[in-house]
Amino acid sequence: MVMTHYLDNSATTKPSEASMRAAVEALELYGNPSSVHSEGVRSKHLLDASRAKIAEALGVKRINGGSVIFTSSGTEANCTAILGYSEAKKRFRSGKAPTVIITEGEHPSVENPTLRLKEKGWNVFRIPTRGGELDVDALRTFLATAENVVLAAMMLVNNETGALYDVKRAASIIHTAFPECHVHCDAVQAFMKIKLSVSILGVDSMTVSAHKIHAPRGAAALWISADTVKKKNIIPVLPGGGQEMGFRSGTENLVAISAFAAAAAEEKAGLAENIEKVEKLRGYLESSLDELAKEGVAVKRPVSFVPHIVNITLPRIKSETMLNFLSGKGIFVSAGSACSASSGRLSHALRAFGCPDDVIDSSLRVSLSHTNTEADIDALCTALAEGVRTLARF
Repeated sequence: MVMTHYLDNSATTKPSEASMRAAVEALELYGNPSSVHSEGVRSKHLLDASRAKIAEALGVKRINGGSVIFTSSGTEANCTAILGYSEAKKRFRSGKAPTVIITEGEHPSVENPTLRLKEKGWNVFRIPTRGGELDVDALRTFLATAENVVLAAMMLVNNETGALYDVKRAASIIHTAFPECHVHCDAVQAFMKIKLSVSILGVDSMTVSAHKIHAPRGAAALWISADTVKKKNIIPVLPGGGQEMGFRSGTENLVAISAFAAAAAEEKAGLAENIEKVEKLRGYLESSLDELAKEGVAVKRPVSFVPHIVNITLPRIKSETMLNFLSGKGIFVSAGSACSASSGRLSHALRAFGCPDDVIDSSLRVSLSHTNTEADIDALCTALAEGVRTLARF
């Protein structure tokens, strides 16, 4: 049996024992959380406890003013924030089309709903991200003459390059120019990877997801600020029975939600230790990759970055070719976002980073977890060296 080395943690993570135990325990609570009988009440108590754990992990002290809304995925949470806000009130004022701001190279769950707004007549401004840095000067220049800027949506960590964007600064600049603008943050790749708090970022809503933090797939959360709730600035994308405080109808997936909460609590408790371990693993990986530099393997280093995502360029080898080679040896990495892997299009995130097409077509993403070891990295680099010798196109 081939030993496997999983290094694709930005696509999804292996569920932890704590999250799986929580899922099994939640299976025993078969009552609907909306039912008023004792079985329903037991489920409701677990749902409330899970919500409180996610809020705590986000640095939210009280959730009775703001809200933590459970969804099925990070994509649904982002769409709820973007489309739910766009439809809540009349955004066209005095004949002036509303404007939404996003970053270049956004995740499809932000890019595609933004394109839907554009089809409805909205203006779209994309903050340049060359080198993995938000171009705040370009943002300020745009805002100086812009009108009716009502919505912004920005990822905190780029899922392909690992670039850490200064969302706090960008949000402050936008709010100064347009105080009523709703600023949403996709923090899926940042949650439980860096120290994170909604109050510090100064945003109005934020998305996090379960399967990126060692919980099973099927649950995510959208935090919404108390001011947004009070002003009814977001309406449900999924109208129905009124679950999740009316923001997201549909019976809650208590099994996935409970597992999500357990994983968040566990990851929060070990966050400092986990960050330190991943930083050491990244250092070990980069040192190992430096030995392959003479073979043409290069690491893309954003201006500011998180330790768990490393994007590398291969010499004259298509990403898919190397992916198949590595997979045959039980080593699992990716060429970019798992959500768009089947599209066949070159990564617009890497293009926004400043990479030419030939580099984009020969790039791999290695994404680490605190569950990885140096043995995983040794296996990857040994296989990469073999692949470069045998697969390179001349």
